[in-house]
Amino acid sequence: MPSTPGDHLPGRQREARANDSAVLAAAREVFAHQGHGASMADVARHAGVGVGTVYRRYPTKDALVEALHTEAVRVAAALAATVADAPGADGAVVTFLARHVHEAEGSLLRPTGATTPIPPDLAAATADLHDALRRLVELDQDAGVVPAGFTAADVMLLLLHLRPALPLPRERADELHLRYLALAARGLRDQAADGALHAGPGWDEWVGTWHA
Repeated sequence: MPSTPGDHLPGRQREARANDSAVLAAAREVFAHQGHGASMADVARHAGVGVGTVYRRYPTKDALVEALHTEAVRVAAALAATVADAPGADGAVVTFLARHVHEAEGSLLRPTGATTPIPPDLAAATADLHDALRRLVELDQDAGVVPAGFTAADVMLLLLHLRPALPLPRERADELHLRYLALAARGLRDQAADGALHAGPGWDEWVGTWHA
């Protein structure tokens, strides 16, 4: 069986990491089904840990929600980096978007009303995501499948439009998201053939939406 990054940690650290992963996974599911009115006790119960374990790691529900956002950005960054190393036949941007629809969990938007400075972990994940998305865009612009003027921030905003929360089973929602992705991909190719777009949003604009 392949090892995981936590396999070589001392026992207590390994247990803490496993508990943290279980809490984040449980929080995603609980908040998805019950909304953000769900309690920390609900999350702990679903994770199979004591509520004190949750509070030791996340002293408030806002801190837990922020951690979910950071994890979603980190996962998106890792996915974008993987696609940049092996872009698919449909283009790097479209491959990333399609895989994100199928694979990703959690919101890439910061919690509504967040006004605090972006935490260091989130800032680092955001920088990694930006670097990887720029690589995807550059690959596709060189291949002529997305137009000049299309930016890394455009990828994120397009993803938000393509993957809204729908009150449908996940499989059906994914089918619809991919249907509209195919239409958007055709539009990008056509625009690339026609010429450059007006300058798209900058990354700072995208990150700035997290303080709305």
